[in-house]
Amino acid sequence: MLLSGKISMHRFIYAIKKQVIISSLFKDTKYSRVGNKYFIDPFAPYFPGPRYDKMLDNNSVDRFPLKPNHAQISITNICPNNCFHCHVKNTQDINKDLPKEKIFETIDDIIKSDFHVMFFVGGEPFCRFDDLMEFISYTRNHMDTRIFTSGVGADSKRLKILKAAGLEGICISLDHYDEKIHNQQRGNNIAFKSACDAIKESSGLGIYTSVVCCTTSGMVKSGGIFKTVDFAELLGAHSIQINEIRPVGKAKEAGDETIFLTKEDKQLLIDYYKTQNKSKRKIAIVMPWYNEEPYNFGCMATSGQNVYIDAQGNVQPCVLLKTSIGNIMQQNFRTIWNEFIPYCRHPVRECLVHVLSDDINDSPIIPLPKSRTLELWQEVTKMEPIDIFKKIGVKQSETEPKTKP
Repeated sequence: MLLSGKISMHRFIYAIKKQVIISSLFKDTKYSRVGNKYFIDPFAPYFPGPRYDKMLDNNSVDRFPLKPNHAQISITNICPNNCFHCHVKNTQDINKDLPKEKIFETIDDIIKSDFHVMFFVGGEPFCRFDDLMEFISYTRNHMDTRIFTSGVGADSKRLKILKAAGLEGICISLDHYDEKIHNQQRGNNIAFKSACDAIKESSGLGIYTSVVCCTTSGMVKSGGIFKTVDFAELLGAHSIQINEIRPVGKAKEAGDETIFLTKEDKQLLIDYYKTQNKSKRKIAIVMPWYNEEPYNFGCMATSGQNVYIDAQGNVQPCVLLKTSIGNIMQQNFRTIWNEFIPYCRHPVRECLVHVLSDDINDSPIIPLPKSRTLELWQEVTKMEPIDIFKKIGVKQSETEPKTKP
């Protein structure tokens, strides 16, 4: 790009500096190889590949607003499970999902908005399988495609169909190595077998397979999380996401503080993450919450790099942050996004799920209405930036919101 004159020498030098700083945060990461593709993270495109190149180009932007990373669309709230920690609980309407035509239109808008990874989620996306297959096929030439699933409904035949349609990665929930405990936490007596079968089938088909384990403090203290990692590796998973449960949806309603990780739990997991990823074992350990620590990437909701659209069309800056910036049933995504990103700046040091909890809890409408969200955004973007942005030196953009909330 430099030699062809598509970027200036200044931008080239800045991009190299920024990439070196960002890469330093991945020093403890283990890459997963699937065929001739490498995956550094479930939320990043594989390399070598055109979407990975786009990600690097997006990272070379030297001013706000930053360029986006991944998008998630919930294609249904219907789900055969009843998980104790489900974040969808407080926005659930199982009688109304987004029309197929609206999702296709939104995919087009997301592509035009420069995202490079697309997740189709739920509910349970396999409950809308025929449409899921069409969405993946439609998206494959423009973005890397991934899904989040409990595994229920993900049989061998369906996984082969999705592979042929262009599915690159699948994230499968497995919260415990013990069948009884997993089924109890998922509220479904076939959840464990379904997850295990799906992990084995998808990895065998050459689909990047990442287990998702929602980890409690009790699992860390008992050592259950480490046995679950071993079990996921035995099943053939390429990576496992050790997720922190946040006080959202049913997890918040439960009122059980013991499910949330303590500071001591996190430090134990961080030490484990660093040690295991340096070992010769095949499975990669991934900890999204660790990436969001202030000394890493921080909370990215304020930077406009990720987006989640729930099954009623509400557009949210983060999958767990129940704040709306618009609804695709009322405005197209492109308009909503272009109105929102001028409010965005750097990632911040504190998770907005905690920062905005009082505002969200006090609201009679969930998710928080657009007007209140944009009003709050003018305040939260003034919060202290993460350390790497102080090193990178991103310029303040001249772009400001065209309308006040």
